[in-house]
Amino acid sequence: MEDEFGSTSQSFSKENLVKVVASKLQLGMFIVELDRPWLETPFLVQGFEIRHRSEVAKVAEYCDFVYVLRPGLSKANIKPNVHVRPPPRKKSRSVKPQPIKKIVKRRPIVRPGPAYEAACPAPKEHPAARSAHVNGKSAIKSILHSAQIGQMLDTEMAEEVVSDCVNSIVRNVDAMVWMSKIKHEHEYTAEHSLNVCILAIAFGRHLKFDEMELNKIGLCGLLHDVGKMKVPNEILDKPESLTDEEKQLMNEHPALGHQILTEAKGVIPAALDVVLNHHERPDGDGYPRGLRADEFTEYAKIIAVVDAYDAMTSDRCYSRAKSPLEAQKILYDNRGSQFDEECALAFMQAIGPYPPGTWVELRNGMVGVVLAGRRKFRHLPTLTLVLDGKKRPTKQRPIELYLTDTGELDKSFLIKTSLKDGTHGLRLEDFRVQAEVDG
Repeated sequence: MEDEFGSTSQSFSKENLVKVVASKLQLGMFIVELDRPWLETPFLVQGFEIRHRSEVAKVAEYCDFVYVLRPGLSKANIKPNVHVRPPPRKKSRSVKPQPIKKIVKRRPIVRPGPAYEAACPAPKEHPAARSAHVNGKSAIKSILHSAQIGQMLDTEMAEEVVSDCVNSIVRNVDAMVWMSKIKHEHEYTAEHSLNVCILAIAFGRHLKFDEMELNKIGLCGLLHDVGKMKVPNEILDKPESLTDEEKQLMNEHPALGHQILTEAKGVIPAALDVVLNHHERPDGDGYPRGLRADEFTEYAKIIAVVDAYDAMTSDRCYSRAKSPLEAQKILYDNRGSQFDEECALAFMQAIGPYPPGTWVELRNGMVGVVLAGRRKFRHLPTLTLVLDGKKRPTKQRPIELYLTDTGELDKSFLIKTSLKDGTHGLRLEDFRVQAEVDG
């Protein structure tokens, strides 16, 4: 007779099984039961030993947790069942044969269903986005400080930050992406954590994730670098190249983060997976375990791209910020090796060459800031002009650059180059979009 753990646990009581987060499975562990029916997965055998790293990622695609045999117990009494479909009934003229249920396959990165539409214009969303950004920055500082001094993480606070970001991004993605470009070098770690959260949610919105998934991917982004709080500051803030020993210590931050989140209460399995695997690479040259493309999950691949992009476009103690275009060229050149190709290309399409909050100079010498992107004209966003051709302040007014493509706007309004924050005394942190400016 089968017990609560199914037929594979026929000679083992609940006390002989250990509940393990799927992404934390190790080679040699024997899986006895899943957190869902076996027939909802592609695993043909009910009860099997993890023998390859790729099997860990495959199990994590379908399960949040599994039950494994407690170490030291013999597997000799287990007789794994194999999913065998019953033989088809003989065809009858009066009975139409029913199709066999297909094995669940990995879902595509872009989810089915309609794309999100903006519920309000970007200028009207700016105050709410700014408030969520300010509150989120304060909260992530508190969360990271708790990790640094060994206190329990406030997971509810983290979830509230993510929820506020999701709500704003669902209403209008451009306002919150703008806020992610307000950066300070001396606050890099906290701002980077919040920015990866924001950009991951914005990317998920582009991929048509539902709000539950947006909250999951946002939390993964917010907590992905929590392990750096256990790396010495002299290594994190070192302006010169790290020594081999220092690199080894730095490369331990995914495992340290995984340990921190494991000890916290209520952390979702996806965040545990991402904190450990966001520095893995498709070519196997990542760390900490050197996994290859088919051995780590979709969320880890997404955060890997977003993490690298925000790092490249930020001033750090050892490197100056690259422009969005330069950063995206690096993503493109390293797709398939350092970054998952599908994720890298989709992110480039989502964020565009001139994301909201980018200062730009036009061919006619005018200066503006990108207010909003356009789905079909990523290189021709909506701008708010702030300086005239002689670099004098001018009344804010919106310019739709896509009109240069139809001839309704002179091509002198095309973007000549992007500018660093602070150029011509223009700082994003101090700038306020006028509410009547509606792109």
